[in-house]
Amino acid sequence: MSVNSRPASEPTRGSRPQKPKRFQQAKGAVQDINMPLPELGVEQKEIGELLSPETLRQLARRCNAEDQRRRKLTCETFFWLAVLAFGPGGTISLQGVLTYFLVAHLMAGLGGVAANLSKEAVSENFRERPWQFFEAVLLYLLRTYTHWWQQLAGQPQALVVEQMQVLLIDATIMRVANKLFCLYPARATGKRKQWAGVKLHMSWSLFRSVPTLLALTPEKHNEQKIDFLRPAGEAVLYIFDLGYWAYHLFDTIIENGQHFLSRLRADCNPPILAVTSGDPQWVGKRLKEIVLTGEQVDLVVRLRGSHPTHPQMHHDVRLIGQWRPLEQVWHLYVTTLLDTVIYPVDLLVDLYRLRWQIEILFRNLKSVLRIANFVSITDNGIRIQIYAALIHYVLTHLVILKAMQITGRKLEDFSIPYCLEAVQQVLHQVGHLVIKDQVPPWHKLEIFLLKVVIAQGLRPNRKRQPLITHVNTTLLSTFSEFYLGP
Repeated sequence: MSVNSRPASEPTRGSRPQKPKRFQQAKGAVQDINMPLPELGVEQKEIGELLSPETLRQLARRCNAEDQRRRKLTCETFFWLAVLAFGPGGTISLQGVLTYFLVAHLMAGLGGVAANLSKEAVSENFRERPWQFFEAVLLYLLRTYTHWWQQLAGQPQALVVEQMQVLLIDATIMRVANKLFCLYPARATGKRKQWAGVKLHMSWSLFRSVPTLLALTPEKHNEQKIDFLRPAGEAVLYIFDLGYWAYHLFDTIIENGQHFLSRLRADCNPPILAVTSGDPQWVGKRLKEIVLTGEQVDLVVRLRGSHPTHPQMHHDVRLIGQWRPLEQVWHLYVTTLLDTVIYPVDLLVDLYRLRWQIEILFRNLKSVLRIANFVSITDNGIRIQIYAALIHYVLTHLVILKAMQITGRKLEDFSIPYCLEAVQQVLHQVGHLVIKDQVPPWHKLEIFLLKVVIAQGLRPNRKRQPLITHVNTTLLSTFSEFYLGP
């Protein structure tokens, strides 16, 4: 040992002794959680089995987030505390989080008596309990959702899911504390020269209506640097906006045996190789050399720059367009779905219009689940809050799946904000279902959840058919005709 070195346990002069950490060092991102999934049944209490205290402790143990000593704020209690606190409602503070402690204590199966809790204890958990625990719970719930969805989807719905897994890809930005500028630097704007912002990169399964968090990055991070592609060979259609416009990405998607649908960039001037709908004389010319006519165009083009040194695509794509008389403008899109019979122009235009569903997701996360109201100024705490809100969202969708099974209604008949609020109301009333020193009767809780969601969670304008219902019906009839026969 050198002269200037000290033993790790010996504090330096004038310094305070280091407080022992309650949690171990966090591991990397969770890759696979092999936990048994309950079957979907009308009479079974799946939700109680799904997130039992023992299940939460197992997931925490795998992520080094389990308590080294069992205190008042255990891993399962803190889990429910975060999920309840970042459900529907207005802005919330650290003191406001404490108001959910009694209900969280009951949800954790620790009986009806809970000791007082300090803000310091809650802050320590946000700061030090590994966020990978919440990530593991979310992945576990998403696996359950997929499993239940497949049980509900028969033919030809299952065939449509297999042939057309539609994923919407996008990102949204939220401001965080300026103390985190070193972690989440943001671009200077006219209003703020220096500020901190976190960017959520999300994937949204269109027909299943569930989100997947792809990455959390600084606001400056470019969307194109996020790997959102599914494994090669999976039948996937990606729908994204111009933030993901890159020829190498398009080529990679095609080489993986997958598809994409995107708007056409205004400065893109591809040569026309074939005309399905339009003037045949357009072949051999570039897009900006012709005047589009009619109500629709359907072309085969090669996306490339005007100069040999500019980026070039190696594959042909389909360029479609629809004239909007009210706006007096053409809406142009590019896609790899070349079959004009199975995928007519109207269907593809409607599919791209459904890209707005991921914007609705961002609105629900920010406005309904107050995901943008951060109570922590640490990276770990911010990640916990984001995952807690997403867990609340997926839990609500699991309740909706059961409500669909009981009522026979479609997913589109339920209002997500209404259902989020309904689930939150029931969870807040757990205390009324608990006898002193007893755990919550999950079968009663689940019955209440379903009754309230069915009564209060339906859309008020159900007579108006949503666009997603129209698209789904079109796909069902199309796949039934071409793959199942008449």
